[in-house]
Amino acid sequence: MFARKTNSKNGTSIPQDWLESFARLLNETYKKECDQLKRYFDVYGQIYSEELLLVVSWLSEEDVALSPIACFLSCEKEDMNDEKRFKETQNNYIEVVGLFFDEIFSNNEWDQFEPNWQEVSYKSHSYFFKLSRENINLTLEANRLLGPEFLEEDDAELDQ
Repeated sequence: MFARKTNSKNGTSIPQDWLESFARLLNETYKKECDQLKRYFDVYGQIYSEELLLVVSWLSEEDVALSPIACFLSCEKEDMNDEKRFKETQNNYIEVVGLFFDEIFSNNEWDQFEPNWQEVSYKSHSYFFKLSRENINLTLEANRLLGPEFLEEDDAELDQ
């Protein structure tokens, strides 16, 4: 489970068009870094009753075993109470992810992984993040192979 809160279960996927649009924005914004290192961005997200989770992975085009950089972001349910707040949170997530990757790409020897959830303030809002080497696509595939008790609700529906 990728969620920060242990009671975050039965989430629904963030709309695929938004996830694809965000991934496209990242791949265009960081085209130089992606082309140079033969990597690309992939974005995954779930909406739970208790939190909004977004995971941005920077993956190898050539080798799935090559460790990615994954940025996990989470917010409290108050940050998605209404459509205006939800949109503001989505926009802030885009900007926060950009700040993380700007920092990563500005230092060739960056290795500041933070596998535990940490709080970060941005534009008077508190969000939570962690930075890891987890390949979420491989984790999702492993969960599918292990069975329904390991799947998010949306993923289980896809297998039926």
